[in-house]
Amino acid sequence: MAKFRVRVATGEACGAGTWDKVSVSIVGTQGESPLVPLDRLGKEFTAGAEEDFEVTLPQDVGAVLMLRVHKAPPELPLSLGSLHPDAWFCRWFQLEWLPGAALRFPCYQWLEGAGDLVLRQGAAKVSWEDHHPKLQHQRQEELKARKEMYSWKTYIEGWPHCLDHMTVKDLDLNIKYSAIKNARFFFKVQSAVTELKIKGFLSRTGLWRSLREMRRMFNFHKTPAAEYVFEHWQEDAFFASQFLNGLNPVLIRRCHSLPKNFPVTDDMVAPVLGPGTSLQAELEKGSLFLVDHGILSGIQTNVINGKPQFSAAPMTLLYQCSGSGPLLPLAIQLKQTPGPDNPIFLPSDDKWDWLLAKTWVRNAEFSVHEAVTHLLHAHLLPEVFALATLRHLPHCHPLFKSTGLGIGGFSELIKRNMEQLSYSVLCLPEDIRARDVADIPGYYYRDDGMQIWGVPSSLDTQEALVQYVTMVIFTCSAKHAAVSAGQFDACVWMPNLPPTMQLPPPTSKGQVRPEGFIATLPPVNATCDVIIALWMLSKEPGDRRPLGHYPDEHFTEDAPRRSMAAFQRQLVQISRDIGERNRSLALPYIYLDPPLIENSVSI
Repeated sequence: MAKFRVRVATGEACGAGTWDKVSVSIVGTQGESPLVPLDRLGKEFTAGAEEDFEVTLPQDVGAVLMLRVHKAPPELPLSLGSLHPDAWFCRWFQLEWLPGAALRFPCYQWLEGAGDLVLRQGAAKVSWEDHHPKLQHQRQEELKARKEMYSWKTYIEGWPHCLDHMTVKDLDLNIKYSAIKNARFFFKVQSAVTELKIKGFLSRTGLWRSLREMRRMFNFHKTPAAEYVFEHWQEDAFFASQFLNGLNPVLIRRCHSLPKNFPVTDDMVAPVLGPGTSLQAELEKGSLFLVDHGILSGIQTNVINGKPQFSAAPMTLLYQCSGSGPLLPLAIQLKQTPGPDNPIFLPSDDKWDWLLAKTWVRNAEFSVHEAVTHLLHAHLLPEVFALATLRHLPHCHPLFKSTGLGIGGFSELIKRNMEQLSYSVLCLPEDIRARDVADIPGYYYRDDGMQIWGVPSSLDTQEALVQYVTMVIFTCSAKHAAVSAGQFDACVWMPNLPPTMQLPPPTSKGQVRPEGFIATLPPVNATCDVIIALWMLSKEPGDRRPLGHYPDEHFTEDAPRRSMAAFQRQLVQISRDIGERNRSLALPYIYLDPPLIENSVSI
């Protein structure tokens, strides 16, 4: 006879408790016990509860290896029929046989309907540490089941592979949004739609009457950052600064020689560069930078309200003033092939010519950001990482425990970027070196991102493995925050980041007037659709888990607990440093402040 006390913790989430019956058996080196019911009068497993059960086994099973959990609905008389499946969120089991002697079995999973689940104690183990055949067998069986549950499919040829499910309804409860998060998301959408319907914007398919009328739209849930955008969107310095700290801070690179298809001359840029210098001199000094949206060249465009939309593939030359002066735009070419119908626009041009050229660049930023930097790099690739983890790493593995263009145009952009995507692009230190932007001042995405990255650099060494895992974590947490959290701030004043353009790029100078500028911008209803979407995607609707916070206690060993505590202290100091710096900035850069970064892609 062997006596144990089994302690069970149920999650606190809505619907976490269950009326179903739970039994356990203990798997040891000398065998497995029969299933023993964990049963008392009434409902045992209520949300947030920790409950104790006395268990007596008929024989000793030797050293404990695993705990088998069986869940089944209560038996009812045939006349009453059967109950609907009752899900249960179990946090952990704890097995105690003497005072002070206990084994913790982390679970942190939803158990749907009837079935079995095998749990291992909380010490993380890689495969070669599974010395007992039963542990080795359990690892293989878990991975086999995982691969059947989480299988790959090709959604669109040329895209990353993804999970083979048709709808969200088919997903396992453990990878769905929680009920509370779903509800908050729904009500947030409905409140936004209702507000814009009342204002009469949502169903209007025509043009905006004026920039002043757009101001009414801008009153939709303003933020301090959005106010700053509205005040400064026409300024050259702010336009340039968004390549460093805006939604898409990953394209700017130092220019060592001018591209042959971008024939900028000294005379063109003399008003900005000033006397006593030249393009060649500034190239040699390293003070010129290039943003090339060439990936958009010839891309398929959308049709909105029955009207075809237009796209450009601009090249933007920027100049870093000596000392701590601002980054400024020098020249913009809207198409990749130079010629008389593709003028190079300059700050010295007519105000509306120059503003329209900058607005075309901002539209290109919207397209590349949403399709490539955000959707591909910060969502589709993290799904690949997550699915590979679920399929190839068992629950006890150390790594598992940390954890407009229209559809056609977006799809083509993703395919094009996948063809040129490299590992180094996803590793922040290597990407900064490749773009040669380590010393450009005021690049807060680089500065804050490098603090959070915090590790040294093929997977044939431990250091390389650390770099790879860090890349995955950084991409799914900090990088996603940097390219997602500010979407609403940048776009609610639509002329700063127009999602589509209704007229083609200009082929000559001196033709643009205020009414022509507005006619190029998106129609009213398209503006509303995009702003609602970006408002939803910018803010976490609930169940927040900031970077470095791990409410699911998968680790039981002291070493990883100490590492997590050290990481949390480091994040606190990084946050203090960011706060101190931001106090002196007219537009604080907050998107990589650790308390505002989610542990993973969560929206």
